[in-house]
Amino acid sequence: MRNDFSCPMRAFLAIELYDKNRDLLFKQKKPVRSFLYNWAKALYGLSYNHCRSKAATLKDTGGTDRAYPNLYSTSEKIFRVTESEGYTRFGIHVGSGTTAVTLDDYKLASKIGHGTSAGQLYYYETNTRHYTDSDRSYLEVYRLLVNKSDSNVTVSEVGLVFREKDAAPADYDFLILRDLVDPAVTVEPAQTLQVRYIFEFLL
Repeated sequence: MRNDFSCPMRAFLAIELYDKNRDLLFKQKKPVRSFLYNWAKALYGLSYNHCRSKAATLKDTGGTDRAYPNLYSTSEKIFRVTESEGYTRFGIHVGSGTTAVTLDDYKLASKIGHGTSAGQLYYYETNTRHYTDSDRSYLEVYRLLVNKSDSNVTVSEVGLVFREKDAAPADYDFLILRDLVDPAVTVEPAQTLQVRYIFEFLL
C-alpha cells in the first residue's frame, strides 16, 4: 500500500482505430472528465441500505426520473454494463453529436445506431475485465464497433450506460459517463473502432 498523495482513482477513455487487416491506424487515450450526476447518485443509492431503498433519483435514457435502487428481485440486474452483440440499449454507446457535456446529461446527443446501413456501425458485445499490475488495479469496459456499410461514419461522442430491472418490473437504462471525442474519429468502410473506459485504482 502506498502512503503518498497520488490520486487513488483515475479513469480514462481509450480509442483505437484499425483497418480491415487489424493494423492500427489511430489511437487516443485521455482522462475521463465526464462523471455525470447519474453516476454519483447511483453510487449513493448502491451504498445506502438495501435493494429497494429508492435512496436516489436517476434520469433514464428516455428522460424520465426513476427511483434507484428499486430492484425487482435479488437475482435481477442492478448495475449491469455488459451488453450483447447487436444491441445498443446499454453498455458502451457512440454518437455523432458535438453538444458540450453537462452534469445533467442522460443520453448521447446523437447516438449512432446498430446496423450495416449508411450512418450505422455494427456493435459487438460490451465486455468487462479486471486485472492487477504492480501497485494498481484496473477495471476495463470495452466494445468493438465495425463499419459494415459503404460510407464513412464519424464518431464524436462516447457514453457508458448501465441497466437496472425495476420493481415495476421494467428495465431502465442510465447514462453515467459521456465524453466528446476530440478530434472526432472517422470510421471508413471495413474499419474497426475499439472503445474502452479504463478505471485505475492505486493500491
